[in-house]
Amino acid sequence: LLDDFIQSVFIDMFGDPVSNPKGWNEIKVENVCKSIVGGGTPSKNNSNYYNGEIPWVTPKDMKSRYIRDSIDHITKDAVLNSSVKMIPPDSILMVIRSGILKRYIPIAINKCEVTVNQDMKAFIVDAEIATVQYLMFALVLLQSLLLKHVRGVTADNIEFSLIKELLIPLPPLDLQNQFAQIVEKTEQQRELLEK
Repeated sequence: LLDDFIQSVFIDMFGDPVSNPKGWNEIKVENVCKSIVGGGTPSKNNSNYYNGEIPWVTPKDMKSRYIRDSIDHITKDAVLNSSVKMIPPDSILMVIRSGILKRYIPIAINKCEVTVNQDMKAFIVDAEIATVQYLMFALVLLQSLLLKHVRGVTADNIEFSLIKELLIPLPPLDLQNQFAQIVEKTEQQRELLEK
């Protein structure tokens, strides 16, 4: 219900990002980000890589809008000796390869430093252009466009260039900040309800 509430607030403030009825200027997703980071998997042959403290997020962790931890954890050595990259808090995590993509695209914000596996991408948002909360819910509401392009090879996946080139409306930053404050208050309510 809280997710539905936030989505309705988004539509109320910014309009549907698919049709952009308020006529905001549009910008490519890649231009709202400082960087977009791919994931990786440390060698499974070295079991020592998997007994660390660093969250290693995979699609099975992507069951809520906020990621505070993961099922699997890796070591600093695993990061140094593989293609895995450290992702700063308040980035957007997205599953780009998984059977779940037949139905929806799991998208979340990480609340702590994490790493991700090769089935995911992390979007490090440029705070001078957009808030992470705005971009996340814009992507959530735009997923109907992306789901049309899901293709099955060995696993269902989305062509990454489509995500990078996706146009999103870009309302003024002060309006995005108002939305971000509503999202944060709603998340505090969610935490209380979960407790």
